[in-house]
Amino acid sequence: MYYFRKDIVNVYNQSAIAREVGLAIETVNRIFNRRRPCSKTTAYCITKIIFKEAEIEDFFERAN
Repeated sequence: MYYFRKDIVNVYNQSAIAREVGLAIETVNRIFNRRRPCSKTTAYCITKIIFKEAEIEDFFERAN
């Protein structure tokens, strides 16, 4: 499971990301606010929507 990194400023259009990934806006909001972890697949999709050249580790940290 992956958590969105604390040091990333959340300025992304959550509704557009939710539509693209196929999740509810509330779920994406919980992921960005670190109240809910996400799978590696979801983390990958969100990462590539934000910036195509980025890696998962640029935006997410692995849960212990």
